[in-house]
Amino acid sequence: MKSRHLLIASAVAVTMLAAGCSSGGSGGGSPRLKLEKTDIVVNAFPAIDSAGLYIAQDEGLFAAQGLHVKIIPVPKNSPPPSTQTLVDGQEKGQFDITAGDYVTYFEDQLGFGAPKADLRIIAESSFLQPNVLTLLVKGGSPITQVSQLKGRVVSVNAPNDIGTLLVDSLLVSHGLTPRQVHFNNQVAFPAVAQTLMAPNSPVVASFAPEPFVSGGEAAVGLEELADLDQGATQDFPIQGYAVTAKWAKQNPNTLKAFTVALSQGQEIADTDRAAVENVLAKYLGIDRQSAAFISLPAFPLGVDAVRLQRVVSAMKRFGLLPKSTSFQVTSMITG
Repeated sequence: MKSRHLLIASAVAVTMLAAGCSSGGSGGGSPRLKLEKTDIVVNAFPAIDSAGLYIAQDEGLFAAQGLHVKIIPVPKNSPPPSTQTLVDGQEKGQFDITAGDYVTYFEDQLGFGAPKADLRIIAESSFLQPNVLTLLVKGGSPITQVSQLKGRVVSVNAPNDIGTLLVDSLLVSHGLTPRQVHFNNQVAFPAVAQTLMAPNSPVVASFAPEPFVSGGEAAVGLEELADLDQGATQDFPIQGYAVTAKWAKQNPNTLKAFTVALSQGQEIADTDRAAVENVLAKYLGIDRQSAAFISLPAFPLGVDAVRLQRVVSAMKRFGLLPKSTSFQVTSMITG
């Protein structure tokens, strides 16, 4: 594992090299990019997946690029927050950049089951690793196998997004069809433990991410029915960063500066667990003892179109996009 301080030093060195002799003198270096805007508002779904963003903020990597970044977490209110909330605000010009799940971004891009938007994916945030996204049941539940979910109620935090997609894939791999399970789309992640433990609750299993997985296990003895990092969804892309096509066209230099700093934060997140734990405590309110036991996703650099196309294929398979669509993720990738 690389030293975080070494990575930060490297990031600063890259920034200095990129700036070169940019004072406009006779040093021969290329002038530093002129930013179209320096104040950036990022609306981020409150998740571990955004660790690279928080690290870039805390380590001054955005500031080193000449940016002042304000991170606004999605409010934890009712109904449960979703990526659609972010996109709606983005379309209204309330946010410059959003961090959310790809399923919603692609649905919005095509106007299938959501208002049509014109978005661009500018960076990946995370992809699955073991025990990061799971199906949970209460301790001692009679439901011990996925096949036993037939005819039962499973909760997800929002309809037709990453949760339902992953659960659908899991069901099929265990001989069920998605229609054989009833989804409750109104259980926010903080309410998962309470919902599962409630007397006579119709919900027998819940889709949940970390830190609610390890937190629920420790607090009330919830148990993992299935890890969603398996089969067709192993190493599956979960969350990324998006802007509107209009914003990308109007702010190319600002966008480049942002993605340079974000990549530096992503690299630190993927190689220095302590750095991730620090921002989880600061931004997500997870105590440091609990943070030490949380399973983490992978934090990739850049955008891998082949990896993201897997999301489109799964969406077509489970009816979140028409099977006839020829949509290619490359049409949404900037640069």
